[in-house]
Amino acid sequence: MIKNLLIFSLRNRWVIIAISIVLMSIGFWCFTKLKIEAYPDIADTNVIIVAQYDGRAAEEVEQQVTVPIERALQNTPNVLDRRSRTIFGLSVVQLTFKDGTDDYFARQQVTERLTEAELPDGVTPSLAPLSTAVGEIFRYVVEAPANYSQAELRDLQDWVIKPALLQVPGIADVTTFGGPLKQFHIITSPEKLRKYNLTLKNVMDAVDANNLNTGGNIIERGGQGFAVRGLGAIKTERDIQNIVLKSENGVPVFVRDVATVEITPPPPSGVMGYTVTKDKKDVSSGVEGIILLRRYENPSEVLISLKERMADLEENDLPQDVKLRPMYDRTFLIDHSLETVAHTLFEGISIVIILLILFLGSVRSALVVALTIPFSLLFAFILMRLTGIPANLLSLGAIDFGIIVDGACLMAEHLIRKYRTATPEEKQQGIVQITLQAAQEVGREIFFSVTIIILAYMPILLMTRVEGKLFSPMALTLAFAVIGSMLGALTFIPVLISFVYRKAMLDVDKPIKEHKNVVLDYLTNSYEKALARFLNNHKKTTVIGFSIVAIFILCGLKLGTEFLPTLDEGSIFLRGNFPAGISIQENAKYAPKIRQIIAKYPQISYVITQTGRNDDGTDPFPANRNEILVGLKDYKLWSDTIAKKDLVEIIKNDLAARNSIGTIFFGTAYYRSGYGNRKRKCG
Repeated sequence: MIKNLLIFSLRNRWVIIAISIVLMSIGFWCFTKLKIEAYPDIADTNVIIVAQYDGRAAEEVEQQVTVPIERALQNTPNVLDRRSRTIFGLSVVQLTFKDGTDDYFARQQVTERLTEAELPDGVTPSLAPLSTAVGEIFRYVVEAPANYSQAELRDLQDWVIKPALLQVPGIADVTTFGGPLKQFHIITSPEKLRKYNLTLKNVMDAVDANNLNTGGNIIERGGQGFAVRGLGAIKTERDIQNIVLKSENGVPVFVRDVATVEITPPPPSGVMGYTVTKDKKDVSSGVEGIILLRRYENPSEVLISLKERMADLEENDLPQDVKLRPMYDRTFLIDHSLETVAHTLFEGISIVIILLILFLGSVRSALVVALTIPFSLLFAFILMRLTGIPANLLSLGAIDFGIIVDGACLMAEHLIRKYRTATPEEKQQGIVQITLQAAQEVGREIFFSVTIIILAYMPILLMTRVEGKLFSPMALTLAFAVIGSMLGALTFIPVLISFVYRKAMLDVDKPIKEHKNVVLDYLTNSYEKALARFLNNHKKTTVIGFSIVAIFILCGLKLGTEFLPTLDEGSIFLRGNFPAGISIQENAKYAPKIRQIIAKYPQISYVITQTGRNDDGTDPFPANRNEILVGLKDYKLWSDTIAKKDLVEIIKNDLAARNSIGTIFFGTAYYRSGYGNRKRKCG
């Protein structure tokens, strides 16, 4: 097979060049279509069930909601793990499925079994959005002049902004945090109820019965059909006040006779505040939108579409003075990751080219061998596109250029040596024949060396679940690039080398000039002398070699380990735990103080505080929890004056000195989701 491939390549040199150009063009097109992300999604297939039972204590919710849901889901197929968390008024149950389980299959199985759960009236469980722990890609706040109330901004978020953004392809959900809800409150007077011989249930039944639009079919008049409608849905406070409760001696008794009607928000489940240092803006009760990416979607494309939709909203749908201020944007991390990868690739290619020129002793040969790098990368992009592997720091950062050019370097060096040592009789056969004979001598070795490299990554490819999702794309990407380098070494490298040395081989009596490589000659002579000494003292060499290996093994056992390197997206994440039982209103009083302490440092761009949880229940956090996201200015503006870890330590000490009621934990913010941490069931 290898021999036939070499024969075809050298007998159809222009065809090989054309095929190589076409493959590289297809590879570039595949790169533009690749899913580009900063970090791979390593989450298992999860289904999260959220059920709210308003006003009930955690124990009641556990007994009446969480346990029935868990019992109904006991026989769900492919489940690896079951977890739940119950807090006041909220139950969250999470199922983790076996690796390879389709997300939509898992959600269908859970949905079918939820219908069997016996739950209290008014409790309707729902599935959390199809997103993961790396799903949060964007945050924004709704801003408007002072004449807008926070309730009006919340209405705009719920009825205008959120529905519009949910239409963007790839968006799983838009989670709203903060802002008071609009509710009609009927405040009855016990004395007046007794006066008219009414009960609270009479009032509730009357309001329910009078909050309905009905239809009466169609009436024909003059050849036209008119729809008959009965309009009874409540729209304003006056509509509620005018509801008839009963009639005494022909005189109606209205709701206004026994109660007052007010528009008042319910007790909040969460309070959101933020500070923007550039504009010196501080808001203690704001409205925030958190954009969650649907699993398997391309974050780069979704973010572009999202920003276009937000600009269209501000221009056409929102009031002129209402704006959406971006707070967190995954685009920065993606661009920074791509910049890092591009910088690393450029440095790697440059170093490899310099070393090739140094050791091959020919600029032309070095450049030919260096072409293996772009060819291998573009070939890998084709296979990545076909297999659905995204481009990220791990998949692209794992490519080793030394391994890629290894086969091409061996092929080129052997061909050049063959040209230089060719006899006049061999030169008369033509450069194609000489190249074919020389390439066949090393073709099989190149094939087997590449095969060994790929087989060395087999243990990684056999990993499952989190480890498999994390490292398998890296191993596959490197294998794809190595396969591309092998194809290049066996096809277009011999072809290009034959073109480069074609003129030098025309004169059969003139040998090819060999440039003297002083550095390589010195290294070669030194190696020969050292090798001779080692062979003459083979026993001592063996003992010393094994001793060095043993020392290295012992040193390796003492090294620190980490599952992943630190990935910094330019922010700090804090979590504040206040005493259990504290009210949401009391906890929210500390958020402005925390923002004020943090925002005074010149390195800070913004501070977001989230007290409690959102109204959807996807954040199972109690009222004593504070989540703080701190955005930093560009490192280039301040990294020469203070290190980030030193800044974190200073902020930590400052908060500890001024806070005596709660405990604040620090961590670098990498990726966040709308779900928060998962814990086992409360006992």
